[in-house]
Amino acid sequence: MVRRRRFLKAAGSATILGTLAGCTGGGGTETTTTTSPPTETTTATPTPTPESQVVDVAVGPEKRLRFDPESIEIRVGDTVRWTALSPGHNVTSKPGASEKCKNPEGAEPFASYEGDTHYAIMEVDDVYEHTFTVPGTYVYVCAPHEDQGMVGDITVVE
Repeated sequence: MVRRRRFLKAAGSATILGTLAGCTGGGGTETTTTTSPPTETTTATPTPTPESQVVDVAVGPEKRLRFDPESIEIRVGDTVRWTALSPGHNVTSKPGASEKCKNPEGAEPFASYEGDTHYAIMEVDDVYEHTFTVPGTYVYVCAPHEDQGMVGDITVVE
């Protein structure tokens, strides 16, 4: 779904750029007289770059022990925004919180809490955001409920 949105956004930008490039002004005809042979000029057309996105993940929707969605794929520079929809949950990829937590080499673990208080929980409607700068696969948990299967994963691609 995220890839489709990016494609549609990039295709729309390319269409707009192409339309603007075809506009030359007043719509009249111009006559040019040259005394030397024309020189070929190559102009680089800017390629639209995908903008960073924010992807939402629900924490404990419908008072269930899960993340929704549980698995996502994003690009380097994208942000994931977790919102607590029921009490008693947190978000962490810190290895000390669970053996299930994994981070790519060179990536800093993330958590919705400060320090090593792995059972510190979010209040309902609290929001935690993290921007991903290192590609790879991250596995994160809700520390109080990881044994009940409250585990999510994020694949970050270039």
